[in-house]
Amino acid sequence: MTTTRPHAQRLDELTQEIGTATAQARGGAARQPVSVVGRIDQTAVAFNIFTSLLHSDGIRAALYAVLRQSDYRFLGIFRFKDGKATSCVHVDRENLAITQADEVPDTATYCSFVRGSMKPFATADAASDPRTLGHPARDVVLAYCGIPIMESDGTLIGTLCHYDVVPRDPEQLNLDLLVQVSSALAQPGLVPPYPDLARPPAC
Repeated sequence: MTTTRPHAQRLDELTQEIGTATAQARGGAARQPVSVVGRIDQTAVAFNIFTSLLHSDGIRAALYAVLRQSDYRFLGIFRFKDGKATSCVHVDRENLAITQADEVPDTATYCSFVRGSMKPFATADAASDPRTLGHPARDVVLAYCGIPIMESDGTLIGTLCHYDVVPRDPEQLNLDLLVQVSSALAQPGLVPPYPDLARPPAC
């Protein structure tokens, strides 16, 4: 039986994936890992803000606070159902009135890479990343960083993902914060179910 991996292991997996993504964007030249020591206090503050907003204003407000830590346009939680994928929570910093991403075939999202490996996937510029060759989103979603949200037994709930229509440097992301947030979201009942697209999504 698969179980949720420890925080340190998940952080290491995400760090390695960010290194791969940035190396691909730079033609194979990887940047030296950035020390996270200086981010410890910043991470604690950011996670406390996330937790406070989660309880006071709901999951979307909490994720917006996380999104504002970066220059990515979108942050969402994606779920899968019957060969389809869409957001159950969606934040567009350029238009906060939009609360729902389009529903697409599940293989048309980079989240399918996360689901397939149960590990993070990131690309800084999908158009120049050989790992995305032939992928339907390659010319539309150019930047992506996704991490699985898993139940304690390792069952996938969904994916927590930053993405954008222009290239972005994933090294700007606070990886420790993302792992903490994904773990917090794994609590029973926090992540909304796959949306009924016949009705307006909840905020």
